Amino acid sequence: MKLLLENWRKFVNEEYEPITTLRIFDFDETIAHTRSETRVTAPDGSTATLRDQKEFEEYMKAAAAKESVESFDPVRDLQELGYEIDLSDFSIVKDPDEITIVTDIMKKLPQNSKTYILTARRGNSLGPIMDYLDEIGVDASQVRPIATQGESKGDVMIAMMKNKIMPDGKSNINRIEYYEDSQKNIDDVMLKICDNNQIEEIKPENFELLIYKVIGFGDDRQPQYKIEPISC
Repeated sequence: MKLLLENWRKFVNEEYEPITTLRIFDFDETIAHTRSETRVTAPDGSTATLRDQKEFEEYMKAAAAKESVESFDPVRDLQELGYEIDLSDFSIVKDPDEITIVTDIMKKLPQNSKTYILTARRGNSLGPIMDYLDEIGVDASQVRPIATQGESKGDVMIAMMKNKIMPDGKSNINRIEYYEDSQKNIDDVMLKICDNNQIEEIKPENFELLIYKVIGFGDDRQPQYKIEPISC
């Protein structure tokens, strides 16, 4: 949590630096494929082991609908209703496979690039993520991690834009490049950034949001990946 607050503070304090492009990367299934599992025990005693993000999102969506929970990230609400949700695997980087189609891009970014990892993991995972970046040859000193705690990444991006307002009232961020595998998060960012009239007044005239969806295929033993570009 301390690292999260320090890196967010650094971002806020960069108000007068010429930041024009944000490059934002998700971590799980974008930078690395890990063998992290989520174990759930429901109030009725039934159990489930969710092997990847897709299974996790499907389970949480179904459980939230069953319990009439409408929040973007239902984990906390479900826990309050008696669901035991074990996310301990996500406090480490467990048995990772580097997704080189993405990390090769990160390794080629200029030294002064404003590069962020925006992960739905909790704050205690940021240290292991940064250590992993160094291990695979990405200069972690040039990357700033932000843990959303499972909340809306679109809301975080809006906050980043609002913290960079120039004298003309416009954000000095005119381009966001976002690498992500989760369709749920992509849909959220598209809704919050592309189709949100409430932030039109701070968008520069030449503003661009470019999303690069990371798509995995093949089996767990030999996963393969491709990137699909999406724009507003």
